[in-house]
Amino acid sequence: MASAESTAENARPGARARPNIVLFVPDELRADALACYGNPVVRTPHFDRLAKMGTRFESCHVQFPVCGASRCSLATGWPTSVRGHRSLYYFLKPNEPNLFRYLRQAGYDVFLFGKNDVLAPETLADSVTEWRNPRNPAAEFAAIDKPQFPNTMLLPPGGDRRGTVDYAVIQLAIQVLERRQTERPFCLFLALFEPHPPYTISADFYDLYHPSDIPSLAPPGLPRRPRFHAALRELSGLTQLTDAEFRKVRAVYYGQVSYSDWLLGELVEALDRT
Repeated sequence: MASAESTAENARPGARARPNIVLFVPDELRADALACYGNPVVRTPHFDRLAKMGTRFESCHVQFPVCGASRCSLATGWPTSVRGHRSLYYFLKPNEPNLFRYLRQAGYDVFLFGKNDVLAPETLADSVTEWRNPRNPAAEFAAIDKPQFPNTMLLPPGGDRRGTVDYAVIQLAIQVLERRQTERPFCLFLALFEPHPPYTISADFYDLYHPSDIPSLAPPGLPRRPRFHAALRELSGLTQLTDAEFRKVRAVYYGQVSYSDWLLGELVEALDRT
């Protein structure tokens, strides 16, 4: 996750300035897939610039391996063991605290663009000013029945980089920035779909990295992980993949990461411009 802030003056004369808040939330982005965290292969200049300008955490761990539960924890400040928010089927209810409602009560305009894996439908009304989830089924599923390798989610290249759901999410955010005529502070929560299986992206990012450039796939200490990891690999068909196929999957994943970085650059440019 990347975040940024700028300053907005309150409507009341003499009031203390409050920051605008932007939460840029890719889905399955590993810290070690960013150049600013030492990855020698992936090119992420916009994440790197943000890390250099702000704060980069080196001992920060995700709250939960499931994205929705992790976002619920972010919004409440609770560990995922509290109230059972540990799946994609149980989101925040109206009687539970959440960051977005507190921001609205403090005078913020709150925009949630992208998939809503945090607020139950009945919680949206008093928590966000606007929620939009652009969908492009053609872009998402055009090649879903044409996997390159059996038992994998590696697909052929997709369409244009400007034809994705994530691009539409960023455009919604840019439209908000360009049309605002109020001094009220705002919060943009941008919940992106990439990087995420199935592993595909537009052709210019799909072939950005060559499988031969991918370093060792087995991290140190893997044999000491719990035994159920091996069972999950077997269940998912991962044991049938060759090393070359794994490297291709990782190369396309890195392409997805660089695509997210390009989107971040588009957003930051709009923030600077407006």
